[in-house]
Amino acid sequence: MRASSSPSTMHLWLPGMLAVLLGVGLARFSYTPLLPALVEQDWLNEREAAFAGAANLLGYLVGALAAQALAYRPERIPILNAALVAAAISLAACAWPLGFAWITPWRFVAGVAGAFVMVLGPSTILAATPTHSRARVSGLIFVGVGIGIIASGTLLPALSALGLTVAWLSLGLAGFAITAATWSLWPKAALPIPATAVPIAGKVTIVLIVVAYATDGMGFVPHTLFLSDFVARGLGRGEFAGGFFWAVFGAGAVVGAPICGLVASRIGLRAAFVGALAVKAAAVALPLVSTGNISLAVSAFIVGALTPGMVAIAAGLTTLLAQGPAQARLFGTLTIAFALAQAAGGYAMSWLFARSQDHMILFAAGAFVLAFGALCAAIASSRMRRNAS
Repeated sequence: MRASSSPSTMHLWLPGMLAVLLGVGLARFSYTPLLPALVEQDWLNEREAAFAGAANLLGYLVGALAAQALAYRPERIPILNAALVAAAISLAACAWPLGFAWITPWRFVAGVAGAFVMVLGPSTILAATPTHSRARVSGLIFVGVGIGIIASGTLLPALSALGLTVAWLSLGLAGFAITAATWSLWPKAALPIPATAVPIAGKVTIVLIVVAYATDGMGFVPHTLFLSDFVARGLGRGEFAGGFFWAVFGAGAVVGAPICGLVASRIGLRAAFVGALAVKAAAVALPLVSTGNISLAVSAFIVGALTPGMVAIAAGLTTLLAQGPAQARLFGTLTIAFALAQAAGGYAMSWLFARSQDHMILFAAGAFVLAFGALCAAIASSRMRRNAS
């Protein structure tokens, strides 16, 4: 029975993992290790490189809004395939050094495509997954984020040394290959969604959870947008060192969702949500205390692990807050709040960096925002506990 069930399980999670690998792991996160080279090879100046990265976050917000509106359309799988094609094109298009006005809209397109993948992809897979397998399948889907980060962190510095055109075209080629591999793997039918919508938690509790999750979208911006640049140029250690620590971030992202799922099963989703935000705040703040290799590696690994890990915890938490279609809409609301905070944080921190040229102020701001999120989550958890008793 085990031998026969393995292919079936792989058929469930594999398209989701591949889609997340392209839509988020590459289309979103490959920009971070390339940012120093974009500046050093005079494709963009520092200010332009930061704002081009922020355009991806704005695209993610727009994509999340659009994807939620289309979530119940029967054409969900063609929409997902179209998003993968758009992600691949956006990567290949950046291979031409035509300046800020050219790269920025393509980074926006990559953000839109990534949001469609994140909002529609996992839910499409999980709707076709038996209930007892959903936690395991969900963890495997989000491994794609970490695989993309590790691949970009280890390979792109070497490829960019051959020229940014080579690096971007390699990403585009990988994107088209992943799209082709994923195209026909999506589940042909989904399990029916219950017709009832049963809200469980009160409005104040839900607002606190939404705010707490939104702070995660802003608080991790220093790492996801500036980490490689901080190491490569801010600390003067070069592009390969920047790529190395980005790969450490990716290693954390590979194991983050399964580990967070295991921890949440032991201590509960409420405690896991609060604890993850608090630990992430400390990890983002760690470079303020030490910029030694061990400290940077610990910071990168923990923030990387909690990037997909927070998504997995939040998805599970919504099942305690609502049921049926209300739960799907709530997770969509969380995703939009996250995207809004991520875009706002990206532009605010890009502006702050352009004015200050100081990476440290970014880490301080991110840690403060995450600590505030942990406080909101703790209050919400306390309210949920009282309501349950």
